[in-house]
Amino acid sequence: MLTLTDIHKKFGNNEVLKGVTVDVDEGRVVVILGPSGSGKTTLLRCTNFLETPDSGSITLDGRMVECSQAEKKDIDYLRRHTTMVFQHYNLFNNKNALENVMEGLVIVHHVSKKEARETAEEYLIQVGLKDRMSYYPSQLSGGQQQRVGIARAMALNPKVILFDEPTAALDPELVGDVLEVMKNVAEKGMTMVVVTHEMQFAREVGDEVIFMDGGVIVEQGTPAEVFDHPRHSRTQQFLKRVAKAI
Repeated sequence: MLTLTDIHKKFGNNEVLKGVTVDVDEGRVVVILGPSGSGKTTLLRCTNFLETPDSGSITLDGRMVECSQAEKKDIDYLRRHTTMVFQHYNLFNNKNALENVMEGLVIVHHVSKKEARETAEEYLIQVGLKDRMSYYPSQLSGGQQQRVGIARAMALNPKVILFDEPTAALDPELVGDVLEVMKNVAEKGMTMVVVTHEMQFAREVGDEVIFMDGGVIVEQGTPAEVFDHPRHSRTQQFLKRVAKAI
């Protein structure tokens, strides 16, 4: 479904990604863990060229894009078939919840407003916001705004949803609602790549867990393998520190 091969990315002299390769099978949830500055978010943003990789290739549903030679049509293909749920929601403040979900359907996918409205309503109901469709972002809690973001991503019917620390900006009491919505999305068979610090979510929902540090993958495996039997000392150290913090 999605393969990132030997992805490199520098910002000036800072080499953030040092040849990262990830395979994501259809319908699977891959969770990426790691300390701040490990390259997690940059890898996610490179997947749909929110950041342009310096080298490597990205293959989505059989179509390979050489990063250093990517043309506009290649980037458009990746962006059309992947969607991002951001840490800070990225909603349009001048549009209500319904209009925020409709926007991509109308502008990017050229769906009629009638069909877009029906689709947006369907997904807002799925994320528990039936009674908040006419509310603007300023009238919604952080958790509700993030659920609008998830509805917006799902409505576009992507091949893969990319989640960039979707609960990091939330008050602790709001985290559970968003994670529950994400679990429901996973149960519907959506292919997901999730950068998160939520260890319990990674253990319960992830099919594969990747631990990154210093721009490389240090360890990867099933949740049981990574959490219960980490092989690398750096992974062991990270998990001990995280366990103390939660």
